[in-house]
Amino acid sequence: MCCTSAIFSGKVTASGRPEIWKNRDSGYMQNRINYAPAGADIKYSFLYLSNSKGGDPEAWSGVNSAGFSIMNTVSYNIRQEGDNTPDELMDREGIVMYKALCCCATLEDFEQLLSSLEAPYGLETNFGVIDSFGGAAYYEVNNYTWVKYDVNDESVAPDGYLIRSNYSFSGREGKGQGYVRYDNASKQIKDRLESGAKIDPVWIMNSLSRSYWQSHIGFDPLERGNDFFLDKDFIPRKSTCAVTIVEGVNPGEDPQQAVMWAALGYPPTSQMVPLMVVAGEYMPAEMTAKNKYLNSEACSRSLKRKAAIFSEKKSGDYHYIDLDKIRKELKQTRSSEDKMLNQWEKLDKTDTGQLRKFYEEIEIR
Repeated sequence: MCCTSAIFSGKVTASGRPEIWKNRDSGYMQNRINYAPAGADIKYSFLYLSNSKGGDPEAWSGVNSAGFSIMNTVSYNIRQEGDNTPDELMDREGIVMYKALCCCATLEDFEQLLSSLEAPYGLETNFGVIDSFGGAAYYEVNNYTWVKYDVNDESVAPDGYLIRSNYSFSGREGKGQGYVRYDNASKQIKDRLESGAKIDPVWIMNSLSRSYWQSHIGFDPLERGNDFFLDKDFIPRKSTCAVTIVEGVNPGEDPQQAVMWAALGYPPTSQMVPLMVVAGEYMPAEMTAKNKYLNSEACSRSLKRKAAIFSEKKSGDYHYIDLDKIRKELKQTRSSEDKMLNQWEKLDKTDTGQLRKFYEEIEIR
């Protein structure tokens, strides 16, 4: 399925710390946040986004106690010509990201993990990674090779950030998907930085994950007052099921002060919540589930509200969205977020007692 993502170096963020963003699109709508404690097979404890189902553990983004964070977007143009790897050996991205969160602290650790994989890797993807030592990069990976794009290299990322949707720059030219969504994100980010403002998680959520700017038509129908519009080539899509934004740390800072902002479900109907590995299993109960076969309550509520937004009207395979309902949902979601953010800003994030109390008392729409 399709996703949209970006990595921002500290030179373009308000906090001066690197940030990594993923809008997740999937055929599996029920998502949740899990906590994996360090143990025999897990070197670093970590938080991660997963499907709400059993089976082999898979991570679709996450951050660990070493300050290492990873996410991905599937790539539809990176598979080599003539690669006939059977389907049952593919789709291992979630498994690899889970392993990376278990054992990686640095970009170099992740590169060693990639190099240790047995070919064919079962991968067609762009992995985005940041660490607590200043590292930030995309890795475009197919079944046999990978290419690194360093966000700190000015010849690669002259503006201090990189974007990836569903094609790879090292892949087959002109192939793949997500070109319009890439342009949508690029325009929003460029305008933000040219205005003199910086990037922060709240802006990412509101101006990327919840933005209906569409570069192909050249306007945002949400801002123009349209009633209905075809759900096509926006960053938030009918298949969008979660958002994660990880704000990392700078070299020398406590890596456990990294924050993963997560919104489960459809972005306009889902409240983003700041989560920290240092709080361990004391996450808001609505964001996770004690039994691995249970769904997140926050995600279920978001999906229920989302269902009222998508009209039965269709044009081909695409649905129409009720923009008036989205406006109403956004107003209520942002109001709830603003209240939460006010409480969050007052917290001493180094005090696990305060964090646990915050998570116990937090109200999630």
